[in-house]
Amino acid sequence: MEKILVGLDIGSKNIKAIQLDRQKTTPVLLAAGYIATPGGLVSAGAKEEQILANSINRLTHEMKLSTSAVCASLPTSGVITRIIEMPLLSESELESAITWEAEPYIPVPMANVKIDYCIVEKNEESKKMKILLVAAPIVIIEKYIRIIDLAGLKPVALETEIIAAARSVTRTLPTISNLLIITYGVKITEITLLHNSLLIYTKSFPFGSDTLVRSLVNELGFEEATAEEYFKTYGLDEDKLEGKISKVLMPFFNNLIIETEKTIGYFKELYPKEEISTLVLCGGGAKLPGLIMTLTKNLSLDSQISNPFTNIAVDPAVLPVLLPDAPLYTTAIGLAQKEI
Repeated sequence: MEKILVGLDIGSKNIKAIQLDRQKTTPVLLAAGYIATPGGLVSAGAKEEQILANSINRLTHEMKLSTSAVCASLPTSGVITRIIEMPLLSESELESAITWEAEPYIPVPMANVKIDYCIVEKNEESKKMKILLVAAPIVIIEKYIRIIDLAGLKPVALETEIIAAARSVTRTLPTISNLLIITYGVKITEITLLHNSLLIYTKSFPFGSDTLVRSLVNELGFEEATAEEYFKTYGLDEDKLEGKISKVLMPFFNNLIIETEKTIGYFKELYPKEEISTLVLCGGGAKLPGLIMTLTKNLSLDSQISNPFTNIAVDPAVLPVLLPDAPLYTTAIGLAQKEI
């Protein structure tokens, strides 16, 4: 296992990085920071890859890293993450069979993707097993490796954002085995279910803060900069600006609440004797005014905003600076905690 590792979360709006010393029982935070992602460059060509790499290099240089070993995130939108059911197999049988079993779930030629998997659950009675399957296009993998190399860093692992975020959340709440996670980002919102601290379900929705800001521009005629400022400042607060902002935004969150209720229902079908009582909100949009209260009220769950610095040793002088942006670092910390 790498003793010191950098978690690098390359998002569509911000690039986040965390360096952890993992040699002790409690990991030690050595460095943290984020920088704006150069506009629209995450999915661009060779010239833009160099610009993106330059931004990563600038961020990590400012952080004064003591290692170049990096575990980086792959974008959820470009990677297939599914729970599939298979006949109960041994480890060696599974290794031989996984490609054939995975093929129906992957809409591109198998030669064009790299797959990874882990066993989520075995059922001796039904002779079935559940597998967490991840399939990433080779072109995306190669692109991210190029970018990291160009940034002067050493890519030792790549992982999807959702798996890294789930790892981070479970380590902040080690006594809660069943969790519902909502990751609210710039372009995508994800619902994730954990059972016995293992990911058993995930679903993505193509809306995020960008969608909501555009809705304010279209519905209320604001300039984009004004819409973004009002969005961040007032959010779902019905008492501000006569509730005009909240009125535009709530239909999106009502749909999210409906989908979340369906997810909870799915969990109850699978595990009728168990329950989910805790929801963790992650991502850059987690602190949207009124959001956590809206989720708590409508879902009747103990809803909380992710604090990935829990159970990590952080310099007391630095912690107050990091806490306002804590949910933003959830994925990066999960990446830095990955076993290599």
